[in-house]
Amino acid sequence: MKALRELLKVSHKQSGGSGGMGHFGQPLTVCYARGAGCNFYNVSKAGISVALSGNSSLVNKIMGKNILIVGRELVYYWREKYPPSVQKNLKGIISNDVAEMFPMIANPAFHFNVFESHANYTLVDIWAWERRVVEEVSKGFYSNYLIPEDLLFISEAPEATIYADGEKIYAFAHGPNGFIGFRTLAVPLSESGVEVFLRGLGAYRQEMRCVNLCGVNLLNGGPIMDIPINFIEDTGFPVSLRGLNSLRLSPFRTRSWHSAVNTELLFRAALYCMAAYLVSSYMSIKKLDASLEDIERETARVTKQINELAELQDKDITAKLLVALAKKVSKFAPPLGVIEVLTRSLADGAYVTQLNINNRNVDVSIVSANPSEVISKLSALKEVETVKLVGEPSREGQTYKFRLSIDMRDTIAGTSNASSPAAFITTSTPSIPQATAVHGAYSRTSIPAAVSNANPNSVGTPRNTVNMASSPSAIVKTNKLF
Repeated sequence: MKALRELLKVSHKQSGGSGGMGHFGQPLTVCYARGAGCNFYNVSKAGISVALSGNSSLVNKIMGKNILIVGRELVYYWREKYPPSVQKNLKGIISNDVAEMFPMIANPAFHFNVFESHANYTLVDIWAWERRVVEEVSKGFYSNYLIPEDLLFISEAPEATIYADGEKIYAFAHGPNGFIGFRTLAVPLSESGVEVFLRGLGAYRQEMRCVNLCGVNLLNGGPIMDIPINFIEDTGFPVSLRGLNSLRLSPFRTRSWHSAVNTELLFRAALYCMAAYLVSSYMSIKKLDASLEDIERETARVTKQINELAELQDKDITAKLLVALAKKVSKFAPPLGVIEVLTRSLADGAYVTQLNINNRNVDVSIVSANPSEVISKLSALKEVETVKLVGEPSREGQTYKFRLSIDMRDTIAGTSNASSPAAFITTSTPSIPQATAVHGAYSRTSIPAAVSNANPNSVGTPRNTVNMASSPSAIVKTNKLF
């Protein structure tokens, strides 16, 4: 469908978006509706010819230009003055007034065209006809353009065209923008009748370049009001069809190309396609259900095998994990052992404000009156490998606050090597001075659960005593550390 639309756009550009040859060199198919019936014609740049009928193929309906012309004898004309307004608003206003303008029409259809626009008002030309007539014609002729005959007259310069249609004589004034004025003249045509028509054109009378006569004659045959007369050969076809090649058709379009498609057939085909799709989807779902059942059975079988294998390996894996854990935690300094080392190194009046333990490194903040004494005692201990002063000591009255980085040896006297991973012990505020001895458990210290035994053979039978090592990455906070 998209490709077809693009093809139509290209064809429309090639034809200039106006009349003339139809798409792909096809002539315009014209239905000329009049009181006595309809006549069909083919109009092209080569000329006008009679068409046998108005029947159109599907290709012609989609790609061709099928024009319905409402003849002059079926059309009523009126020029009305309206306030300045846009085209869309004018259409709504006219649709409300058209029944009062043309009371002789039971169910009017109309077309309008802005003749002149001024600052205070707009002159609008309105053509109306019986809607029923067009609907009857449309049953046997598919049209995508509808044009009142008055709007077919167009010329390069302002001119007047007068022709006879049966027992009536019609006079039209037209120019580059199309319709200027209209009048029905008396039979036989007289020079005075033509002068009355020309004077009725107002300022446009001065612009008239010639008067075209087709099928009628004037007695003297000379100029009328200094306007030359041009006689047009009567070919037997409506004179208005001569201007169809120069007329821009887009304002008269009534239906888009896709309206020619049989909507009922399309819906029926879509319904059949949907039904076929649903049946195919149902069969596919049934096959998927069967495949899913096979996959579920195979998954259950494989899961059972995995569970059986895991049960067989569980005992051996548990023992290996416990041994590996015991080896890993033995690499970390036990927090209680570190506290015991610091207790032996601090003199009366000294205390610890912050203690961080990371593997074998201890970062401690101490308040003491003699920092060098504390450093000397710590360096002399066999459990300590190195002691480093971090930053400069700050004096607070008679005491100094300083920070030490202590690297502990692998073995701390009086503690077990089966210690926990890196512990973080923090005292947020200074507390009472160092205690001379540590008795039992520290009541104000929170110690995480310890690993009671690293022996895999004794899992599930904890000892009566708890290891001094804390669990990995533990944080112990207290107000009174020593």
